[in-house]
Amino acid sequence: TKQWSFLVKPCGYPSVTCFSETIGMDDSCQNPFPNTNLYHPDEQEIATYFDDAFSTTTKSAKCPVNVTFTSDWVGTETKAVDCPTTCFDCATMCRLQAASVAKKDTLFDPTLQGCNAWVFCTNPEGCKHGGKTSPAYSCTLKRIPLDNPSIQEELKARSVYSPDSPSGPPEGLVDKGSSGKGSDFVSGLCNVR
Repeated sequence: TKQWSFLVKPCGYPSVTCFSETIGMDDSCQNPFPNTNLYHPDEQEIATYFDDAFSTTTKSAKCPVNVTFTSDWVGTETKAVDCPTTCFDCATMCRLQAASVAKKDTLFDPTLQGCNAWVFCTNPEGCKHGGKTSPAYSCTLKRIPLDNPSIQEELKARSVYSPDSPSGPPEGLVDKGSSGKGSDFVSGLCNVR
C-alpha cells in the first residue's frame, strides 16, 4: 500500500487564505494510507461521525462538536467542527480531538484519551469489516495503546529521520480482511509523538 499526502489549495486562489490548513498537523496525520483499515483488538473507539441519513441502524456521535484546544499561534480557542465528510476532515478531527485533551503548554496528552488513529469509509453503501458494516462516509476516531509494538515503531521512525523509514501502514495495525486492493477504507495515524 502506497502512502500519499493531502494537498491544500495554494495561496492566491479566491477565498483561500495563505495560512495552511495543515499547520499543526504532524507528518503522520498528513499522510493517510489508502485501501487500509487500521485496527487493533485493544483499541479504544473514541467516536464515529457520519450523516445519519446513511444508516438506519446506528447513530452518529453528536456534531457539530465544540472543541477547545491550545496552539502556539492562537492561544486557547474553541472551534465548532462539523461532521467530517472527507478524509482530510477526519484527520483534522483526530488532530483537534487529541489537542483538546492535551496539556496546555506541551501538547502532551496526560489522559491517554487523545486520538492517534482515524479510519474513513469511502463507499456510499458502507464498508464491510469483520462481519459488520461501517456507515457510508463515516469517520472513526481511535486510540491505539502506546505499548503496541507497531505504534512504538512509528514513534521511533518519527523521532529520527531515515530514508529507509517505512512509507506504508504499520503491518501490525492493518486489518487484513478489510484492507488491500479494493478496500473502501482510508486510514491514518495522528499525534504519534
